[in-house]
Amino acid sequence: MLTVNIVYLVIGLIIVARLIELQVVRGAEYRSLAYDQHHAGISIPARRGEIFAKNSKTGDLSILATNTTLDLVYVDPYITEDPPLIAETLSDLLVSEEIYSECSSGGTECPRELVSYFSMVYDPLERIEEIDTDNLLEPLPLEIPTITSEDLVDLTELRRLFARDIEKRISEKRVTFVPLLYGATKVQLRDTDNLDLAGVTVSHVQNLIYANPEQVPQGRLSIYAKRLSPIIDKDVAQIRRNLRSRPLRYVPVMRQIPPAMSAQLKELFLSSLEETQARKAQAPTRQAAERIHDPLRSIALIPEHWRYYPDGSTASHVMGFMNTLGEAQYGIERTFHAQLRGQEGLISTLSDPSGGQILSASQTIKDPKDGDAIVLTIDRFVQRRVEEILADAIKEYDADSGQVIVLDPKTGRILALANAPLFDSNNYGDVFDKEPVFFTEQQQREIVVELYHPDTLSFIMRGYYNDLFSEDGRSALKLETRQAIAQVEQLYDLPSVVRYYHYSGENSRREVFPTHREGIWLRYENNIGVGAYINRAIQEIYEPGSVMKAVTMAVALDQGEITPDDLYQDDEPVEVDEYTIRNALNNFFGEVTMTNCLEYSINTCMTSVSMKLGKKLFFRMLEQFGFGRITGIELDDELPGEILPWRKWSQALLATAAYGQGISATPLQMVTAIAALANGGTLMKPMVIDSIVSDDGSVRVIEPIVIDRVIKRETAETITAMLTSTVTNGYAKTAKVPGYLIAGKTGTSQIAGPGGRYETGTGSAITSFAGYAPVFDPRFAMLVKIDRPRNVEFGSESAAPVFKDIAAFLLDYYGVEPDEEG
Repeated sequence: MLTVNIVYLVIGLIIVARLIELQVVRGAEYRSLAYDQHHAGISIPARRGEIFAKNSKTGDLSILATNTTLDLVYVDPYITEDPPLIAETLSDLLVSEEIYSECSSGGTECPRELVSYFSMVYDPLERIEEIDTDNLLEPLPLEIPTITSEDLVDLTELRRLFARDIEKRISEKRVTFVPLLYGATKVQLRDTDNLDLAGVTVSHVQNLIYANPEQVPQGRLSIYAKRLSPIIDKDVAQIRRNLRSRPLRYVPVMRQIPPAMSAQLKELFLSSLEETQARKAQAPTRQAAERIHDPLRSIALIPEHWRYYPDGSTASHVMGFMNTLGEAQYGIERTFHAQLRGQEGLISTLSDPSGGQILSASQTIKDPKDGDAIVLTIDRFVQRRVEEILADAIKEYDADSGQVIVLDPKTGRILALANAPLFDSNNYGDVFDKEPVFFTEQQQREIVVELYHPDTLSFIMRGYYNDLFSEDGRSALKLETRQAIAQVEQLYDLPSVVRYYHYSGENSRREVFPTHREGIWLRYENNIGVGAYINRAIQEIYEPGSVMKAVTMAVALDQGEITPDDLYQDDEPVEVDEYTIRNALNNFFGEVTMTNCLEYSINTCMTSVSMKLGKKLFFRMLEQFGFGRITGIELDDELPGEILPWRKWSQALLATAAYGQGISATPLQMVTAIAALANGGTLMKPMVIDSIVSDDGSVRVIEPIVIDRVIKRETAETITAMLTSTVTNGYAKTAKVPGYLIAGKTGTSQIAGPGGRYETGTGSAITSFAGYAPVFDPRFAMLVKIDRPRNVEFGSESAAPVFKDIAAFLLDYYGVEPDEEG
């Protein structure tokens, strides 16, 4: 009896301990789970607001961003009775001849689920084995061998392979793979490995930590989660949910299937259901009929809402895009995300322990509120034409990038804001496309490597390839550099975190990527990769160069310090502090007027103008024109530019600021200042939003905003006449449109490098042109900026011709009659 009593006591203590654990220790956790299970809810998605462009002539609207609903096909393995049948059925229907043709030709409409079967088409690395490099000497894009039908999997084999993949994935009845951390460091991989947790695995090849919940002891979930949390930096509750054993109810097969294919699947479902009902009707008993199931019942369609951009790349830098996770990225999509996304609705319900719905008076329905529609000031036709001209120019001048801004100087409404290279908002991942290039052994040694710490982004080193990847080169580095490199190697695979650059000139470089084949590297097809997402019109600053001379001269005219006919003797360079200021090509022009100073872009002459203004006045007038502060345009991440407080100006900065060096601005700030010269002296706030339309139909029109009057109207008329002479008689003749008077100014600015020194050599300048037309009643002001052109030197050779082409289009588009004097 004593033994029996002891056993009962132990059992009782175990029960009490378990109750304490459930009710006290983990009581809050289970109460939360019970509440979530009992109080269920169904979200009702809101429709994302559309984005429109507004025609600047007619006021008509055209869609730039809208929504489309496409189905996702998935399978519920838990109720799948015949995986081979399901796999064959889906493969035969989803892999159509049209889709096969799209994939085999490398089209953008090839489903992502099938791209891996066409790696020979989509991945240049698959074909570099066939490239002969024996006679190559220059780092030029390699001629990729043409793909033949023999290189491709045929339609029948593709369907078979796809079916086997589906069958394998839906044969599992429970979840057996849960990724816990992608991109894990060596330390995280090692520490997780050292835990030796059953069901938790690390992959050093993929830098991945993952789990198989079926192999994880379910009674130790909390212990596992607490031990993993500090290593992978994830919430304990989230890890516990990921490790929980559960049936596999969802295996996606293909996303964004065409509507016609959805219709075929629905017809197939209906036919199969009818056949099943017929078989049930013929069953001998009720029990036998209940055992008959629709063989396709585990296949389902889910409508998914996708953002769609009808024009693809048109105004993509203004629009931004929605990524595959439904997150707003860049542009209007991100800036106005709160207004565009609307508000989800909700059907709140109560559920019984088996998951059934309980009808009660507490059930509520909250209707969704659709997002607002945004109407842009962008004119779709102007935007598309500007982008075409700019893209062609970037290729012609072998430049890194370029920007063009066209706005209405009277209102500040932006009619076009273009960047090149372009990207497609529907296929935004294309910016990562690469092409193979060949480097000789000597050229590979000349590749420059840069290493930053992947976590802190602190700079570690910059040197040549062998400085980092050869024993002799590494040993020649400073001790602290070698130690920093060793710290990175403890966490990451070094070659994967280093950035590589090939230089074709002193300051002309392009990023490259190593491959498994010696001598063959990859580089971005668009030259700048993910940098294509940046809206450089507002998110990048530069020294404006000689286009600033128009503003400097306008300020001096307005302050009465000069007149257009004042003379300057240009016979020698100007010495200021320890610097020597020269004209382009070291030219001297003798006795010149202030108008001549603009016509021939004379730096030395402009220094005399700024000296008359003085530091304090010139600084305050630049500030009044909007330099050194953001414009407030309705786009995120606008930069303010940089202008030192006037008390910190040296005499040299006062001199160089006159022609746009030593101060920085965004292209938008520059064109806004030029627009003030065009409209009679009023600085307008640039705007890209015309109106916002709520889901109830109410419209909020955004009115133009006057920021300040910066110069008198008489001054604006005078500077316009001087800038018109600059295009008619000066270096800016390449911007002139026959039959029209154009006011404008070229610019060629050096790029400041490390230590404040200006870069020299090929690709070390930014060329630009700013102007407006027609001069008597300007319909548009425009800035053209070309970044690092490599086969031309001055703005008159690159930016001005682009301005001419766009201006000719705009004058024709708006039906502007030729000037009588033009």
